[in-house]
Amino acid sequence: MEKRVKKGRLFLQMFLSYLGMLAIPVAAAAVIYGYSSQVIREQIERMNDNLLEMIQRDIDQQVSDVQKLAARLAMDTGVQMLSKVKGSFGTEDRMSLYYLYNDLQALVMSEDFVSDAFVYFNNTQAVCGINGNMSAELFYDLYYRNKEYSLEQFREYMGSPHYNDVLKIEREDGDDILLFTMTTLNSYVGESSATVGIGIRFSELERRLESMKWDDAMEAMIVDGDNGRICSGEAGETEGVDFKELEEGNHMVSGRRGRRYMISALASRVVNWRYVALLPMALIEKSAEKIQMITGICLFGCGILGFGVSYYLTEKNYNPLKSLVDTFKKHGDSQIGEHDNVYLWLNHQMDEFFKKHVDANRLIDANRKSLKNYYLFQLLQNYYGGDSQELEKYGIHLSSEYNLVILFEPAEKEDQKELVLQRFIIMNVFEEMCQDHFNVEMAEMGERVAAIVNLPQPSSEYVDILKEKIENLQSMAGTPFKFSCAAFMGAICRGLEGIHASYLQACELEQYTVLLETDLIVYDDVKNLQLQYDYPLETEQKIINAIEAGDSRQAGQLVMQVFDHNLSGKVSADSCRYLVYDMVGTLVRGAGRGGYTGAARELDFPDGFSMKRLPVPELKQRFAALLDQICGRVLEIKKETDQDKSLSRKIEAYIQENFQDPDLNISITSQHFGITPAYLSSIYKKQTGRSLLDYINTMRISRAQELLEQGCSVVEAAPMSGFRDSGSFIRAFKKKTGVTPGQFKKKF
Repeated sequence: MEKRVKKGRLFLQMFLSYLGMLAIPVAAAAVIYGYSSQVIREQIERMNDNLLEMIQRDIDQQVSDVQKLAARLAMDTGVQMLSKVKGSFGTEDRMSLYYLYNDLQALVMSEDFVSDAFVYFNNTQAVCGINGNMSAELFYDLYYRNKEYSLEQFREYMGSPHYNDVLKIEREDGDDILLFTMTTLNSYVGESSATVGIGIRFSELERRLESMKWDDAMEAMIVDGDNGRICSGEAGETEGVDFKELEEGNHMVSGRRGRRYMISALASRVVNWRYVALLPMALIEKSAEKIQMITGICLFGCGILGFGVSYYLTEKNYNPLKSLVDTFKKHGDSQIGEHDNVYLWLNHQMDEFFKKHVDANRLIDANRKSLKNYYLFQLLQNYYGGDSQELEKYGIHLSSEYNLVILFEPAEKEDQKELVLQRFIIMNVFEEMCQDHFNVEMAEMGERVAAIVNLPQPSSEYVDILKEKIENLQSMAGTPFKFSCAAFMGAICRGLEGIHASYLQACELEQYTVLLETDLIVYDDVKNLQLQYDYPLETEQKIINAIEAGDSRQAGQLVMQVFDHNLSGKVSADSCRYLVYDMVGTLVRGAGRGGYTGAARELDFPDGFSMKRLPVPELKQRFAALLDQICGRVLEIKKETDQDKSLSRKIEAYIQENFQDPDLNISITSQHFGITPAYLSSIYKKQTGRSLLDYINTMRISRAQELLEQGCSVVEAAPMSGFRDSGSFIRAFKKKTGVTPGQFKKKF
């Protein structure tokens, strides 16, 4: 019974609404103009109210989010610790500033309503913001210089306590900004140790106001508690209106030019603002005149056809509307009251339904993307033992069993915004390039971008296609996007577990960028490079002798020959790096032989010779410059010393004649010259920079190498080079050269 009563009331309500629209022109033709104006005004007032509610809901939500962000930063432990630093930040504070800078960058990128975010540290007069860390003076000059607030006023404002305060700044560059400020909670009474600032551009507020206006003739504005306009259009029309005393609702005011306006106001729920809508009365009156004219023309036709049309429309529209009302009654959050407007109630229910639907879809999309990125990260970083069906639940499609990983590394690593844009371009462009040939899954790995390419077969033809796509991407990155990126391609691996192996291979390839002087390196092209470098002992001895003689030209030629032979792309990057370290040791030993014993301490050896950072030509230049410096110092030492070196030359001549005698040692040599062994060793060491025993062994090992190269066996070479037996020969040879005589002989 209750259902039938409600149904009859709704049907009657619809039917009477049609008849009411017909009865108005028939029964009230004389007053139609005034009535029409009143109806239009009420509708416009309702539209104004809805507009202001939309503005209030939208902007209040954004302001509330900004206040929450400011509060979160103000209570952040890192900010609290940095705010206590006095004078200036130390080295231990740099990492905290770096983390704070990353947090501010992430905040601005995640909140499109926010244009700027920074923390002003009063104790250090420094600012950490999205544009970096700098002094307060530089920060003011670059980003907040304006006519109303000088540098001192700006410092005074930022140094005083604030809690959700709002500062309007008209910057000299014309980009006005609204600054929300909040002081950290650890400040003393009357003192601000740090102030969080989050900025919103005026242009963003104005754009939002403009987008919500339902007519171009109206104006929407925001005023603060001091009657000041935060954001407005032609504000001159309402000059003199006290918005502080203006009650919420609709009011009539007169503008400066005698025009009458309907003004509506609504207070903000989160800040001391009022949202104001201004509509010319001429727009309302013009609409009323049109309705009066149309009403007079259609009055007669409406009187004849109105009743029948009203009944027909009621019958036609009742059932769908009733179904919608019943559906929302059943599933909605609220029930319609006995005297509620069915249409407005239904409109409200539909708004709520679609809002929840959009929010739910947005949340689902965000979760799906996060899960997909997580599983891609796990595939790359760790061994994966699951199956592809599990991955497909998260949008990862790797149907074929063959995969390879490509790492893209943008060259720009300083500007975080540029780096984010470059990664976005690489991910989207490369995925689009490959979609006709392969299925590609893209993931961000820190500053790099990783691409998992799913291949139908382990064919070199597919690798060639990928190379072409990568070269096209690199060309496109250079023009028109103006950045470069290196690409490292791992080998084709089987199964999902092979993705991790291919990723590790791609990571290893970065060290070959400088060595091979290319931005595209494929693992299969470098995996067979030699694992050892070629640096003969006799060549090293020649370099040492040249340095000892101060001959930088001869030493430089020998060094360049070794580099040209090994740094030609045929030797692995690790072996080339070991060669550089070995060559540095040769220079130090040569300097010591020349009397320059402090070379290792005085010269710039560490980090100055890195294969990872230096191109090969620059590496050669540094070695040449270092040789000039060492040989110059050796020549200076030779000039400075007055000690006679003829004894050292006689000793070396004697050893060169008798080193094949197994009994030759320091004692035998000292007896020959009539000097004690200790004094002889001391004199030789002082004059040559090396020990006498080392020289004897060097002569014997050099002779042994010559004999082994000529085909002598190890047993034959031992006594011919001055060793008493093969055992002592092998031990001395390996200690001097790093390899056994047998291993050395196999090379020839």
